[in-house]
Amino acid sequence: MYIPIWLIIAVAIIGYLVYRSKKSNNQNMSGIFKQNFSYRLDISIEPNWNALYKRLVNPVSDKEYEKVIEKKRKDLDKDDTDNLFGRRYYFTEYYDSASGLTTRFQRVMGLNGKQRFYPVDEFGDAGYIFDSDSGLSASIDESDEDKNTREKFSVEVGEDFIRNDIFDKYIGGQKTGFDYEEENYIFRFPLYEMVNFLFALGQRFHGTERNTIVKWPDEIEKQLEKCGIEYEKIFDHEPKEFDIAEHDKEFYEKWGKPKVSLYSSDRFHSAYLHDKDRTHYSVKLQIFRPGENDRISLEN
Repeated sequence: MYIPIWLIIAVAIIGYLVYRSKKSNNQNMSGIFKQNFSYRLDISIEPNWNALYKRLVNPVSDKEYEKVIEKKRKDLDKDDTDNLFGRRYYFTEYYDSASGLTTRFQRVMGLNGKQRFYPVDEFGDAGYIFDSDSGLSASIDESDEDKNTREKFSVEVGEDFIRNDIFDKYIGGQKTGFDYEEENYIFRFPLYEMVNFLFALGQRFHGTERNTIVKWPDEIEKQLEKCGIEYEKIFDHEPKEFDIAEHDKEFYEKWGKPKVSLYSSDRFHSAYLHDKDRTHYSVKLQIFRPGENDRISLEN
């Protein structure tokens, strides 16, 4: 069958554009920052692995699940390095406006209390919640149904998501982002929107990106609700607010009427982002303006 050359070129161009679009979505946050600002971005994901595994097992009863999880946990090695169960993740990204360089570091805390800290190109981790689900001991004639059941326990943790069934059953390796269905996302978070707001806030009002958020912008609150994320606040006393509307009403209206405290104080203000499974998430941003770091001098 003859295929016109123009059609081949068109398909190639569309494929390239899709690839670039996907790649740009996975880039660091520096694209939303002006070049004269450096920043430090801290993200943490603390999955409730017990609840996540229960959701994937989908047991007929709590009693049945208790038996399953008890056996799985008994088989864990004290020096475990293969199971995702119990891991907590802390991601840090630095952007230096002077050099234009971005560096990322990832700290992973294991169930046994041991931690690993290392540089990465992209934040994330992948494997099986329990390594015993990996199928290393599965028989060659394992049925497709058994394999599909087992593969749903494979999980990838990204900077703003947790998703399951991550391996391509036809060609091997991990799936691309386009291959996932909505039901594969166990956890999702509107990271880009939140960081974009924090940067705009800190750029307009020096240092406020570190202040405790009393109310997120309307659009972000909608995104949090869509993702099933709750913003839980615990204040020893009602925090004194920094009146954004009084200082810049246009900014206040444009960004969906956000509210922030006048100060940042972990001693008096605590706020938590979590989903219904009690997977906890946090995002913190600190902006550095030229001359704010005494260790760095731009003078020759």
